[in-house]
Amino acid sequence: MTQVDNDVTTIVLEQHQEVARRLDAVLSSPGSARAAEFGSLADLLAAHEHAEESVIYPALRKLGGEGSHVAEDRTKEESAAEQTLKKLKSMDAGSEEFDALFREFSLKVHAHAESEEREVIPLLKVSLPDEQRQSMGQAFRESQNSGSAR
Repeated sequence: MTQVDNDVTTIVLEQHQEVARRLDAVLSSPGSARAAEFGSLADLLAAHEHAEESVIYPALRKLGGEGSHVAEDRTKEESAAEQTLKKLKSMDAGSEEFDALFREFSLKVHAHAESEEREVIPLLKVSLPDEQRQSMGQAFRESQNSGSAR
């Protein structure tokens, strides 16, 4: 039995793919369906970011130097995204204003995921042993589950 599924880097990459699918679903959904798709996306993003802040960024900060710098940069992006999400939640999902802001938000989410895939994932892979990434994966999943129970 392999535990590759629990490697935190694998989980993050899989979730980035799911986020990309849901971003597209929001953009391609009409009217009331768009609001539901957006709500689902917002929940996924909140759980994902909570888990990163609880599990991944503390591990990066412990590495010091580059790890701390990368964690700080990604945290700033997430904070900005959180503010945009709040604004989007207060808007009519069928409006032109929502559409324009969501398209901008979508580009930023894709860029954030690419930054994580280019910087965070490789840093975790070279700096942390497999066993630690496995236990981080378990903690990541648990953090998401506890975050969604709130």
